[in-house]
Amino acid sequence: MLFRLLLIICLWLGSTCGGYVEHPNFCIETEPLLLADIGQHVVIPSEKSLNCQIIATTLTSNEKASFIDTMCADHGSLTVKQDNHHYLRLRNGELSGRGSQEDICENQAKSVLAWVPYQMVLEHYARELNPKERLTYIAKATNVEREKTELCHFRHTDLVNKVVDGLFTCVVMIFGDNFYGVEDNINVLVELEPLMYQLRNITYMPWRNTTNSYKMNLGSSVLKNPGHERKPIYGSINYSFVEKLRLNVSSIYQVDETLEKLPLLLEHRGSVLELDANGIGGLQVDEKAYFGRSMDPLSEVRVQVIGQWVDQYREFSADIYEYYGHGLRRYKQALSQAKLTLVRVDNTEPVFEAPESSNLAKASLFREPSGSSHSKLMVNGSHSNFTEWEQAVDDDSAEESSGFYGWFVVTCLLVALAIILSVFAIVRSQSRRLQERQKYEVANQNAQQP
Repeated sequence: MLFRLLLIICLWLGSTCGGYVEHPNFCIETEPLLLADIGQHVVIPSEKSLNCQIIATTLTSNEKASFIDTMCADHGSLTVKQDNHHYLRLRNGELSGRGSQEDICENQAKSVLAWVPYQMVLEHYARELNPKERLTYIAKATNVEREKTELCHFRHTDLVNKVVDGLFTCVVMIFGDNFYGVEDNINVLVELEPLMYQLRNITYMPWRNTTNSYKMNLGSSVLKNPGHERKPIYGSINYSFVEKLRLNVSSIYQVDETLEKLPLLLEHRGSVLELDANGIGGLQVDEKAYFGRSMDPLSEVRVQVIGQWVDQYREFSADIYEYYGHGLRRYKQALSQAKLTLVRVDNTEPVFEAPESSNLAKASLFREPSGSSHSKLMVNGSHSNFTEWEQAVDDDSAEESSGFYGWFVVTCLLVALAIILSVFAIVRSQSRRLQERQKYEVANQNAQQP
């Protein structure tokens, strides 16, 4: 009941809930059911099978070949030649119509055929059929004891009247005198219809045209140069936008008129994007813009990153796959010269503002330990493992060390000068004393002469 309510709401809202919702109680199996599996009386159901009220198992290639040989070849059987048996068509687990034996023979069973157990068909689809019709439906019957599986057909009235006892018979196609009962594991033939097309393996052709639109502000940041040298400073900024896609639906459906008007899934940027009936969709895109400039010492500058909206018109080729739901898809055909318009942000560029005196880097009271004094990248006004205080302290210590060395040199020079002056004074004093002594000795010598 909840699923039906959500489905009705989504159909009423249209594109708000998407083009379709996969039936949660309908499952598609691609593995055939073997006789050994049917004969097992104790089967441990998996978590997936517990949630599946309707299970469709696709036919293998051998089953299709045997089916065509039995239903479409002339075996001289009046049952096969005169009667036109039918099968049910399912789309997303819902009954969408019926097909005939002639349809399968004309397309050589190229459609996706599957088997659904009779009890499931009886429970979910019998009430939607007209009880007054006189038709027969194609099925297969498996008898484990005889280890045999044969194509058969049963009456429309048995289905709508919910016959599940000994009155039910599934008559063998070629030998009409042989029949099976419900206890022999009856599976009804159905055809699965695609929900939408997937455009995969896309190859873009060269650019056709580009139209520029208005510019927008993608974000702002700050670049800082805390060093004492002029150097280039780099940064980056993250920004996001919704990239819009407009697929020219006529370039797909008008080229091949055999394609049904189904919704489209487009493989774009590594994901599968759902488009509406007009071929319009959107995708959240996260990008990063890089910028940088040469900056003066101890300066900072604010920067704004702007981008320009552009419409890019492109042609592409792709492979068309039919998508049946629950992960089942099948190759349909190749596509060429399809047209797509991408509306995205391009041509990003930074706009730097002139630095102000109040924007000069100043010392901070916080310091983080770091062994390197090289410039760090400043992004979005923040810094990592670096503070202006660290640079200031390092610079001050460098200045202190250089000042101490200067004073040391001056002191050494003054001491050397003092020593020289002292030596000079002592030498001069000794020289004067020596001169006076020589004068005294000369005077004495002159006085002793006769």
